[in-house]
Amino acid sequence: MIRKAKISDSQKVESLMKSVKDFWDDSWREDVIRFGIKSSNGLSFVYEENSNILGFICVHDLGFRGYLSELIVAQRMQGKGIGKKLLRRVESELKKNGCKVLISDVWENAKTFYENLGWGRPNVILLRKKL
Repeated sequence: MIRKAKISDSQKVESLMKSVKDFWDDSWREDVIRFGIKSSNGLSFVYEENSNILGFICVHDLGFRGYLSELIVAQRMQGKGIGKKLLRRVESELKKNGCKVLISDVWENAKTFYENLGWGRPNVILLRKKL
């Protein structure tokens, strides 16, 4: 079942993120999950079965575009359509808000997943600076 994420889900979401190899970044601040859920203004969702959070997505509507900051599915549940369902849910919510574009920086190994769902590479260069 997909439902809106709550601040109280933060610990379970963090555990999910830490369970997927190379996903968690130790440099993230302590309140990163709570802050992400709160700042998404209702555009964070979890996929839950039997009180277990198996997927999480966090999107921010910036007005001129949406930004997908996180999408994660439990390793053992990947390939079962959970990520696709979560992504379609936020796409639907963004469309209701009048948002026409959703962007994200994604891991190289997730590129095919996104391309299979209609995502393409824009003609831009991604630059990153660690602070």
